[in-house]
Amino acid sequence: MARTKIMKSAGRFGVRYGQSARRRTASIESKQKQKQKCPFCGGRAKRTSKGIWNCKRCGKRFAGHAYYLEYSADSQAKAEAIQSGHEKPKEKVLKNTK
Repeated sequence: MARTKIMKSAGRFGVRYGQSARRRTASIESKQKQKQKCPFCGGRAKRTSKGIWNCKRCGKRFAGHAYYLEYSADSQAKAEAIQSGHEKPKEKVLKNTK
């Protein structure tokens, strides 16, 4: 059996595909298996397809990373401000370019 403790979930590939590809796969899969948090309500989000996520608690559908949700502190603060009603989301205004 291959050394699966080092390669974690990518140990199933054995010696195929190269070490760096297997390490990258193992790091992505370990993040993907963690419970993902909704940026709006803090509930559990579930991935429906590549980059599309649904929150089980608030029912919102939103876009994020393909395999896991990761947000910067700034975007997290904006989402919390919008949710609490302190800040309204800005709408884009299209200018006529005639």
